[in-house]
Amino acid sequence: MAKLPNTNALASSREIEKTQSAPEMVSLIRQQLEDGFGGLRFEPTLERAFRLHNNDAGRVNRVGLLVLALTVLLVSPLFDTAYFGVPYAAAGYSRGLLIGLLCPVVLSALIWCICCRHSAVTEYVITGQFAIVSMGLLANHILLNRYGADFPIEFLGVALVAVVALGRVRSWLILPVAILLVVITLATEVWVVNSSPADYYHLAAAGVLALFAIYLQYSNEYVLRRSWLDRQLLQLVARHDGLTGLLNRHALENALATAHAHAVRVRADYGLAMIDIDKFGAYNNHYGHPAGDEALRQVAAVISAHARRPLDVCGRYGGEEFVAFWIEGDQHKLEEHAEALRAAVEQAAISHATSDVASVVTVSIGLCHVAQPQDRDSLSSVLSCADQLLYDAKAQGRNRVAVGHFDRMEHSSKSAHEPAQRRARGRAG
Repeated sequence: MAKLPNTNALASSREIEKTQSAPEMVSLIRQQLEDGFGGLRFEPTLERAFRLHNNDAGRVNRVGLLVLALTVLLVSPLFDTAYFGVPYAAAGYSRGLLIGLLCPVVLSALIWCICCRHSAVTEYVITGQFAIVSMGLLANHILLNRYGADFPIEFLGVALVAVVALGRVRSWLILPVAILLVVITLATEVWVVNSSPADYYHLAAAGVLALFAIYLQYSNEYVLRRSWLDRQLLQLVARHDGLTGLLNRHALENALATAHAHAVRVRADYGLAMIDIDKFGAYNNHYGHPAGDEALRQVAAVISAHARRPLDVCGRYGGEEFVAFWIEGDQHKLEEHAEALRAAVEQAAISHATSDVASVVTVSIGLCHVAQPQDRDSLSSVLSCADQLLYDAKAQGRNRVAVGHFDRMEHSSKSAHEPAQRRARGRAG
């Protein structure tokens, strides 16, 4: 069973799965798409998940932005006097400002983005770095103006366009800072710098760049948010059973393979449970398929409630059969998990008048305990063991938990077609 790729979309869809069930999340995303997000804000649950995704997805762009900014700051002093007309009397001050102050700021932000790539603070680091660099460039503009040299004010607009295009910072964070810097720049040009008519032309050009950056920021984030919602919806629908909201067969097999591999890697005992609704065919025949679907949803909700820890896995294996996976070092606790699940289904009191097991819907569970899993242990053998234990639970009267240990010697010697034969015998009702 192959593992699913660890994409950003899949990672963030799994992140939001931790807080709410798949049907709730699908409904939430669809409602958000219907309501729109012209204000570039999601419902709080979605907003938190989008922020995590945005921080992770923007790491490469942010590193590229900071490397480019650092390169420009380091290289510019090589050409300031020869090509930019900076007087020698001002060159030392200008270089000290650019290299002595701004370069360390950009370098610090670069190191942060590389070392703390998953931090939620990264957006603030990028915004703070942008504000300091912009103020430094404005200070350099004032300094060179005092010496009669021209420092293109358009560089501030270029800096804003660059951080908008590559910084992956949300609009509600970067735009207030950008607008404040525009106001400060205008005030500086009017009251501090000795401006000429030509300088106002450059200021207008910088203003056009700023307006373009603001529009680019809004439209870019809107597209990012819309595409993120679409991907989350697609991932959730593709991974989850449409009826019960649990992982579907394909996603379940991949999740079990990942959980099994983790248990093998850390040598952690685990339990794998096959769960089957007793006499479900008779339930459908008596109550009808719509009622049967509702019973499946209720049982699935109980199973999901008993597999909520970070490493737990549960899903619909097919029909009325489910699988639960618990990493647990104590076999007695595994049995408690399974027994609590069985009792909770019974306590849900879903009426089942035609069952000869109980007057309510019940489940039979086959729980296979795997001690100190090894590389040679195959997941299919563990599933086969749990399936045989499920058959035993049914044979013993149903509405019970049959527990057994995974026997490596036994399962390594069995032929590949035996599990299918046992499964055909075990699905009699």
